[in-house]
Amino acid sequence: MTALCNQFGKLNEDFSKCIGDRGQFSGNFEHFRRRHQAICCSVQEADRFLMISNGAIFASHGATLIFVLYSTIFYRDDTVLHDPELAVMYIAWLGFSLLCVAVIAGQAMMLNHKASFHFVQPRIYVTR
Repeated sequence: MTALCNQFGKLNEDFSKCIGDRGQFSGNFEHFRRRHQAICCSVQEADRFLMISNGAIFASHGATLIFVLYSTIFYRDDTVLHDPELAVMYIAWLGFSLLCVAVIAGQAMMLNHKASFHFVQPRIYVTR
């Protein structure tokens, strides 16, 4: 996902260099369109490839979060209060699950932000 984000960033940087001070475009627009299309096709392939694994990660770590929180809240005497090593293990388990979910969600948000279209309202000048 990071490689795809970098490709979108490079495309945006190259495209910005072709826009002049007054907003005129001096470059090969078709070349940029083809590059953007190629990157978007790569994103679709990556989405199809990673959809199953990301869903499995969210489901498994979501279930882990629920299990660990439920165990530490309702069975405190048997889990966390019984042994300090177990308490550290539960906290590490909870932290690792939160980290995995946050990394997957963060990468998906970052790629979506880079790949999304930002529509700019055109300025309309009215002369009287």
